[in-house]
Amino acid sequence: MDAGRDAKSLLTIKVLRLVRPCLVGPLSLACDTRDLAGDLWMKELKTDVTTVPGLENLSLGQFLRLPQGFGNIYLGETFSSYVCIQNESPVPVTNAVVKIELQTSTQKFILADNRSLPLMKTGDTIDIVMHHEVKEMGKHMLICTITYTIPSSTAVPAEPITIERFFKFQVKKPLDVKTKLYNSESDEVFLEAQVQNITASSICLEKVDLEPSLAFTCVSMNKLSDTELITRKRFGIAVTNVPKLDIPNVMLDTDCSYQFLYRLTPRSEQARLSTNIGKLDIVWRSSMGERGRLQTSQLQRQPPVLNDLRLVVDKVPDASIVDSPFEACCKLSNLTPDREMDLQLELDPTTDGYCWLGVTKSKIGLLGPNQKFSLSLNIFPIRTGIINISGIKITDLKKGEKFTFNDVVQVYVMQNLN
Repeated sequence: MDAGRDAKSLLTIKVLRLVRPCLVGPLSLACDTRDLAGDLWMKELKTDVTTVPGLENLSLGQFLRLPQGFGNIYLGETFSSYVCIQNESPVPVTNAVVKIELQTSTQKFILADNRSLPLMKTGDTIDIVMHHEVKEMGKHMLICTITYTIPSSTAVPAEPITIERFFKFQVKKPLDVKTKLYNSESDEVFLEAQVQNITASSICLEKVDLEPSLAFTCVSMNKLSDTELITRKRFGIAVTNVPKLDIPNVMLDTDCSYQFLYRLTPRSEQARLSTNIGKLDIVWRSSMGERGRLQTSQLQRQPPVLNDLRLVVDKVPDASIVDSPFEACCKLSNLTPDREMDLQLELDPTTDGYCWLGVTKSKIGLLGPNQKFSLSLNIFPIRTGIINISGIKITDLKKGEKFTFNDVVQVYVMQNLN
């Protein structure tokens, strides 16, 4: 951005954006000498200052190049600018006062106020460096207002002269964040966040954290704990003493994306129905180390629909061996405040990949309000792969109400390695 002075003004205003240089390298293009282009591209490569003589086609090395224009400004970055007010006229001016504002579509910020110089002779300047974190997308306008007077030879004081200059620029969106929410039967909420780089250059994600609301506690599922052991029984490989593995800094090229997973647990019984999840806090750096930060608005979820009877799987193996039975420990909860239930269990025989062991229809008995009952199910897997435990039907004999629980848990079944 730049602006000179008009015929009525004695002062010149220049506005420059402060940005770091970028890395550039030669663009290697080759073709057969019998093609139409001939050796034209090779001649261009040999005259390129970024190429290595004799190795033009290898694109070795990169050079720093100063920005050729204003460039792109993205939401969350810091807008740095340099404003220079200079007296290029032969006439000195007095009482020069500078005010610089940044105006968006909704608000106005004062970046510099009452920067003054009592006397500006020919060639004198007022230099101002400003930094402002951009927190709004769309059109921005930098407004520079200067007030000064011209010394008068008479006793009558000179009237102040005011000039304004306007500099417009556009702030773009740097990241595309998509989220998915899953409400589990155990009241836990799983959040999947996909972060996509939509800037014009590569970036490095330094931090992608979920700041939960007061109703939840959050655990990042993007790392392995210190005590987690990977055993042959689980994955078929013998690895122990796994160190803590945090997700490293993620490099994202333009239009590339990365996914993150978080688990939220309600702090209390009343927090189970809370719809506010929290905010995603994302910090990144550009290819030259310029920092940017973006925080999403409060993430919302649909309130979960709670039945009068709930079934939660307390304990089940992550993996099992085919033709080897395992046990799934479940817990039934009567969520009604004042109604007793007389429960009967029925297991659907039409299963996929497994069979029920034991009696498939039995009476559980009475379950009082706000009480819980432990239920054990014996399962016999008959094929490898992921099996989905479904078809658990429970009937309240007093009211005649039926509850069906499908997709309660998944178990990975593999061949016996021994």
